[in-house]
Amino acid sequence: MDSGRLFFDSSSLGNQLFIGNGNPIFRGARSAMNMEETLKKRPFFCSPEEMLEEECYDDQSPEKKRRLTPDQIHLLEKSFEEEKKLEPERKTQLANTLGLQPRQVAVWFQNRRARWKTKQLERDFDRLKSSYDSLLSDNDSISKENEKLKTQVN
Repeated sequence: MDSGRLFFDSSSLGNQLFIGNGNPIFRGARSAMNMEETLKKRPFFCSPEEMLEEECYDDQSPEKKRRLTPDQIHLLEKSFEEEKKLEPERKTQLANTLGLQPRQVAVWFQNRRARWKTKQLERDFDRLKSSYDSLLSDNDSISKENEKLKTQVN
């Protein structure tokens, strides 16, 4: 059975596109699409520019990104300093206090932890690099001292 084909039928029901092998058993309401209706909603063959101009995409535009107020940020930062992880009851309490959705608070904490971790890695790197540079300098001076002592012995 070859059921992976698309075929076109222009019978008395109008132009329709079917998925299946053409067997009438598969021509139920769920497997048929009225071509005229489909082409009105979104044509199969169109340029990307035409797809962007379609009316159906106008309703799907993303919401504007809402900025937090300085007071909200201050309270979130203060809460983050107390505890990096966010328990569900604390998330709900913060959301109610700030007038935000709990999901917004959770996402803010997730983003803040990511920034905190990055900064922590940068601090660790700087500390290790400083320690390495100091050890390298010590090693160089010890090597020079060692060479100087060797020349004195000979």
